[in-house]
Amino acid sequence: MDALQHFFKESHNLSKDDLGYLINHFEKVSVSKGTVLFKQGMVVDVVYFVGEGVLHQYNYNEEGEKVTLNLHDGPCFCTNLESFSERKTSQDSCVALTDCTLYILQKEKYDALVNTNVKWSNFVKDVITKTLTKMLNQLKAISNKSIEQRYLDLLKNNPLIIQNASIATIASYLGTSRETLHRIRRKNILV
Repeated sequence: MDALQHFFKESHNLSKDDLGYLINHFEKVSVSKGTVLFKQGMVVDVVYFVGEGVLHQYNYNEEGEKVTLNLHDGPCFCTNLESFSERKTSQDSCVALTDCTLYILQKEKYDALVNTNVKWSNFVKDVITKTLTKMLNQLKAISNKSIEQRYLDLLKNNPLIIQNASIATIASYLGTSRETLHRIRRKNILV
């Protein structure tokens, strides 16, 4: 549980006993590239913590085109929060783009953790708040950047994504076309 323990040690001040208690709620699994973690139309009953690897979360627009919602490379959490918390069917899907080491928290164990006492309930709320705040800050940071700046940031900060995601997936994630992304890549190779 090294990646998960490291994440919780870095982000929260937990005693050794509390850390052990928390980690025992997770199950470490290895999944192969191409493994579907959840898909549109199902109720998501798992929170994934990505220790290693890259996940692709996506849905389809009205024209039937695949739209990348997020590319998760560890350490981070991944789920469909609305489906997980409200027991609604998911509107998106998630697949492993690489072989991955994941730590899974089943809905039953999540509920048991949250309902143990106020301390753990508050802890889970804090993790969710920090995760959502991080995502919001990332969205704000890229909203005023050009597609080229977004690509260069992704190249610098998330090389695993660049190495493992298709051009179409990266273009969708950046909100551009494959052709525009090809031009940006060519331009930056020549520089």
